Amino acid sequence: MHSELALDYAIKLSTLTKGHVTVVHVVETLLAAGAEAAGDRETLTTQTQREIQEMLARLAPGVNDSRLAISIVVGEPSDQILRYIDDCQADLVVMGTQGLEGAKRFMFGSTTERVLRESRVPVLAVPAPPESAKKLPAGAAPRS
Repeated sequence: MHSELALDYAIKLSTLTKGHVTVVHVVETLLAAGAEAAGDRETLTTQTQREIQEMLARLAPGVNDSRLAISIVVGEPSDQILRYIDDCQADLVVMGTQGLEGAKRFMFGSTTERVLRESRVPVLAVPAPPESAKKLPAGAAPRS
Protein backbone atom coordinates (compact mmCIF):
# COMPACT_ATOMS: atom_id res chain seq x y z
CA MET A 1 0.00 0.00 0.00
CA HIS A 2 1.34 3.38 -1.02
CA SER A 3 0.50 5.19 2.21
CA GLU A 4 2.46 2.52 4.10
CA LEU A 5 5.56 3.31 2.04
CA ALA A 6 5.30 7.02 2.90
CA LEU A 7 4.71 6.18 6.57
CA ASP A 8 7.72 3.86 6.55
CA TYR A 9 9.89 6.76 5.30
CA ALA A 10 8.47 9.07 7.97
CA ILE A 11 9.15 6.55 10.74
CA LYS A 12 12.71 5.95 9.54
CA LEU A 13 13.37 9.70 9.38
CA SER A 14 11.92 10.24 12.85
CA THR A 15 14.08 7.43 14.23
CA LEU A 16 17.22 9.02 12.78
CA THR A 17 16.30 12.49 14.04
CA LYS A 18 14.56 11.45 17.28
CA GLY A 19 11.48 13.19 15.93
CA HIS A 20 7.76 12.75 16.38
CA VAL A 21 5.38 11.32 13.76
CA THR A 22 1.72 12.26 13.55
CA VAL A 23 -0.30 10.26 11.06
CA VAL A 24 -2.99 12.57 9.72
CA HIS A 25 -5.87 10.79 8.03
CA VAL A 26 -8.48 12.94 6.33
CA VAL A 27 -11.98 11.52 5.96
CA GLU A 28 -13.65 13.27 3.07
CA THR A 29 -16.74 15.25 4.02
CA LEU A 30 -19.11 13.20 1.87
CA LEU A 31 -17.96 9.92 3.42
CA ALA A 32 -18.25 11.36 6.93
CA ALA A 33 -21.75 12.67 6.14
CA GLY A 34 -22.79 9.26 4.81
CA ALA A 35 -21.46 7.54 7.91
CA GLU A 36 -23.24 10.10 10.09
CA ALA A 37 -26.54 9.59 8.25
CA ALA A 38 -26.20 5.83 8.66
CA GLY A 39 -25.38 6.24 12.35
CA ASP A 40 -21.89 4.84 11.77
CA ARG A 41 -19.69 7.92 12.29
CA GLU A 42 -18.13 6.49 15.43
CA THR A 43 -17.60 3.13 13.70
CA LEU A 44 -15.83 4.88 10.81
CA THR A 45 -13.52 6.74 13.19
CA THR A 46 -12.85 3.68 15.35
CA GLN A 47 -12.13 1.45 12.36
CA THR A 48 -9.82 4.05 10.80
CA GLN A 49 -7.97 4.50 14.10
CA ARG A 50 -7.57 0.72 14.49
CA GLU A 51 -6.25 0.28 10.93
CA ILE A 52 -3.68 3.04 11.42
CA GLN A 53 -2.60 1.57 14.77
CA GLU A 54 -2.13 -1.83 13.11
CA MET A 55 -0.06 -0.23 10.35
CA LEU A 56 2.09 1.57 12.94
CA ALA A 57 2.58 -1.67 14.91
CA ARG A 58 3.71 -3.40 11.72
CA LEU A 59 6.03 -0.63 10.51
CA ALA A 60 7.37 0.67 13.83
CA PRO A 61 7.42 -2.23 16.27
CA GLY A 62 10.22 -0.83 18.45
CA VAL A 63 9.32 2.86 18.29
CA ASN A 64 8.24 4.49 21.55
CA ASP A 65 4.49 5.22 21.46
CA SER A 66 5.11 8.72 22.80
CA ARG A 67 6.74 9.55 19.44
CA LEU A 68 3.71 8.40 17.43
CA ALA A 69 0.29 10.02 17.21
CA ILE A 70 -2.81 9.69 15.07
CA SER A 71 -5.15 12.47 14.05
CA ILE A 72 -8.34 11.80 12.12
CA VAL A 73 -9.98 14.88 10.67
CA VAL A 74 -12.89 15.53 8.32
CA GLY A 75 -12.82 17.77 5.28
CA GLU A 76 -11.10 18.36 1.98
CA PRO A 77 -7.72 16.57 2.20
CA SER A 78 -5.33 19.33 1.09
CA ASP A 79 -7.14 21.97 3.21
CA GLN A 80 -6.98 19.77 6.29
CA ILE A 81 -3.34 18.77 5.78
CA LEU A 82 -2.27 22.40 5.30
CA ARG A 83 -4.25 23.45 8.38
CA TYR A 84 -2.69 20.64 10.42
CA ILE A 85 0.81 21.67 9.34
CA ASP A 86 0.21 25.08 10.89
CA ASP A 87 -1.69 23.84 13.95
CA CYS A 88 0.93 21.30 15.04
CA GLN A 89 3.94 23.36 13.91
CA ALA A 90 5.28 20.55 11.73
CA ASP A 91 8.88 20.65 10.53
CA LEU A 92 8.39 18.25 7.62
CA VAL A 93 5.51 16.58 5.80
CA VAL A 94 5.92 13.10 4.34
CA MET A 95 3.15 11.97 2.03
CA GLY A 96 2.59 9.58 -0.82
CA THR A 97 1.93 10.67 -4.35
CA GLN A 98 -1.16 9.57 -6.21
CA GLY A 99 -1.55 9.49 -9.97
CA LEU A 100 -4.15 11.46 -11.89
CA GLU A 101 -5.55 11.17 -15.38
CA GLY A 102 -3.67 12.82 -18.23
CA ALA A 103 -0.26 14.44 -18.04
CA LYS A 104 -0.36 15.05 -14.28
CA ARG A 105 -0.65 11.35 -13.52
CA PHE A 106 3.10 10.93 -13.91
CA MET A 107 3.81 13.51 -11.24
CA PHE A 108 1.52 14.00 -8.26
CA GLY A 109 -2.08 13.69 -7.21
CA SER A 110 -3.97 16.92 -6.70
CA THR A 111 -3.70 16.74 -2.90
CA THR A 112 0.06 16.18 -2.96
CA GLU A 113 0.53 18.84 -5.62
CA ARG A 114 -1.39 21.46 -3.63
CA VAL A 115 0.41 20.64 -0.38
CA LEU A 116 3.75 20.88 -2.21
CA ARG A 117 2.79 24.32 -3.56
CA GLU A 118 1.27 25.79 -0.42
CA SER A 119 3.08 24.22 2.53
CA ARG A 120 5.25 26.47 4.66
CA VAL A 121 7.50 23.50 5.48
CA PRO A 122 9.39 21.03 3.27
CA VAL A 123 7.34 18.19 1.81
CA LEU A 124 8.82 14.79 1.03
CA ALA A 125 6.60 13.29 -1.67
CA VAL A 126 7.15 9.51 -1.74
CA PRO A 127 6.34 7.99 -5.14
CA ALA A 128 4.74 4.59 -5.51
CA PRO A 129 7.24 1.84 -6.23
CA PRO A 130 7.66 0.90 -9.89
CA GLU A 131 5.34 -1.84 -11.15
CA SER A 132 8.26 -4.29 -11.31
CA ALA A 133 9.03 -3.76 -7.61
CA LYS A 134 5.39 -4.39 -6.66
CA LYS A 135 5.55 -7.89 -8.13
CA LEU A 136 8.76 -8.99 -6.40
CA PRO A 137 8.70 -11.46 -3.53
CA ALA A 138 9.06 -9.99 -0.03
CA GLY A 139 12.63 -8.90 0.67
CA ALA A 140 13.74 -8.99 -2.99
CA ALA A 141 15.30 -5.83 -4.41
CA PRO A 142 14.49 -4.61 -7.93
CA ARG A 143 17.25 -4.86 -10.55
CA SER A 144 18.91 -1.67 -11.71
